Amino acid sequence: MKNKLTFFLILGSFCLRAQPILNRANGSCGTLLQANYLQWRNSIINTQNLVSTLKHDTCLNKKFSIAFHVVLDSNYQWGSVTPASLNGCINSLNAAFSRICVSFEKCYVDVISNYTYNSWDMNSTEALVTPSWNIDNTINVYLADSILGFPAGYCSSVIVLEKASAVGSVPIHEMGHFFGLPHTWNEIGTSATPANTGTGSQEHVRRDNCYTNGDGFCDTEADCYPTGFDIYSPCGHLPGSTDGYGDFFVPPVDNYMTYFGCGCRFTQEQYNFMARVVLTTKLYLH
Repeated sequence: MKNKLTFFLILGSFCLRAQPILNRANGSCGTLLQANYLQWRNSIINTQNLVSTLKHDTCLNKKFSIAFHVVLDSNYQWGSVTPASLNGCINSLNAAFSRICVSFEKCYVDVISNYTYNSWDMNSTEALVTPSWNIDNTINVYLADSILGFPAGYCSSVIVLEKASAVGSVPIHEMGHFFGLPHTWNEIGTSATPANTGTGSQEHVRRDNCYTNGDGFCDTEADCYPTGFDIYSPCGHLPGSTDGYGDFFVPPVDNYMTYFGCGCRFTQEQYNFMARVVLTTKLYLH
């Protein structure tokens, strides 16, 4: 049932607060929902209809500037990332977000010579580096060889990527977080009736609670990860294979916001929500 949600404009920027996650598949990001995500989400959309019933894309005609900050290795070299990689990152982002007329440009590139930051620690390195290196009113992207605690990347107030993940679906995944999207297996609500057991998400496969549980979108299939995840047989015959009704999960393995390695699409409702987030909280960015 579609919820009526009251809209209060939130000024400033929001990004899902990252925390380390244990036992993830390789290539996953480290971004988790922050505690007030549902309250924030409800403030972004004044009615669920803004997300669920708009059947076409909203053209925002908005270009965002990205400042890339490359941490040098111990030989004071870029390492596995190259200027071509940064161009590839921009190209992949532009392709993924073109449906809502959002584009990105490489506005600034610098290098950080302190190679100890090349093994990036979200809990310490970010606080040391970003106050001195962030460029105001742009999207700041940091690139390091490794990120301690989890692979690939994460999104906080900035985006941090492993250099090897600069091209492909990982930057798109993290930009999805930057524009307010949760993982498809995240849980925005409380326990469902009947409750799912052995899963992170309480969303039912039959979609009867898809706007109040799971990731809050009804056109992303219910996703049982992180419990019951098997990369070779998604949700296979493991604990968490079925929801509270006994229906087997068929997770959205090709969605950018999963932890599966074949992300290639956002859904209509995800695009609608990101467009709403851009209009309400991100227009201050150049």
